[in-house]
Amino acid sequence: MQKLKHIEINIWKACNNKCIFCMSWKVRFDKNSWYKWIVEFEKIKNDIIYYKNLWYNSIWFLWWDISIHPNIYEILEESKKAWFEEINIITNAMIFSDYEKVKKLVLSWATRVNISIHSHKEEIEDYLTQIKWWLKKKLKAIDNFNKLYKKWILKSKISINIVLNKKNLSSITKTCLYFYTIKNIKDIRINFVRPDLWMKENFKNFVISYTEILFEIKNLIYISLKYNIRITFDTIPICIFYKIIKNKYIIDKFIWEKFDKIDEISDLSSGRKFEWKNKKTNELKYKNENCNKCIYNISCQWIRKEYYNIYWDWEILPIIN
Repeated sequence: MQKLKHIEINIWKACNNKCIFCMSWKVRFDKNSWYKWIVEFEKIKNDIIYYKNLWYNSIWFLWWDISIHPNIYEILEESKKAWFEEINIITNAMIFSDYEKVKKLVLSWATRVNISIHSHKEEIEDYLTQIKWWLKKKLKAIDNFNKLYKKWILKSKISINIVLNKKNLSSITKTCLYFYTIKNIKDIRINFVRPDLWMKENFKNFVISYTEILFEIKNLIYISLKYNIRITFDTIPICIFYKIIKNKYIIDKFIWEKFDKIDEISDLSSGRKFEWKNKKTNELKYKNENCNKCIYNISCQWIRKEYYNIYWDWEILPIIN
């Protein structure tokens, strides 16, 4: 079987949510300004052809929400014409409460859909996305995608992305169980919040440390193993997991780094292209001297530089044997 080579294309910086943890928080939630950030369809089309000629066979579209791009269906159809085997989108899915739009999306050859949703509780989702009363629409969208999967129209089951933070931490286990038992979702990625100081007044209500999450992480590992739910965690060092469980084979099941398939990123809004894993390791992450002594040094995700600047590295302890 041919190995998939993944390109992530970031198409613009407009969104119909205004999540308090999002790196594009400065982009105002103003529908009239969305088009200031749009990347033209022809530019995206040229990028699709460019990467196909480099033998990429899996393409991901995100940053921030492709669902509101006026050419979303044409973008997916062009990807299929270029013979990409996997065509993946990440979306908050708000517009996909409309079954006809979901059907059109899948028939435009989207093969996998990952939905950003951070709680099963309306008050928490409203707080994090800063958009009220839309949780029901997102849940309806999940039902629509599940319906198409059951009909064999959608190629893969949907998965969800959750940003773990102080607001949803205490209910995160119940949230994962809800999506598993009620919405039949068995693939959940949990992203540790990026602790940027620019959150200002939201910072104290939102940012957490690794020490604060240990109890809930233990619960999530338990339900993952019990119910066979695939739960992976991004940007949490292995030594943090090691405080909970000292079994390497179990820990390996939960480290997103092992499942991160992106080879290159093309940021069309800025014109930059870069090899993702190299940038993530050498520019975005921090490791201390003890990390070099750790047996997981090469496979670990380390910590974000922003985290180190706020919490330092006292929680990071090398695993020697």
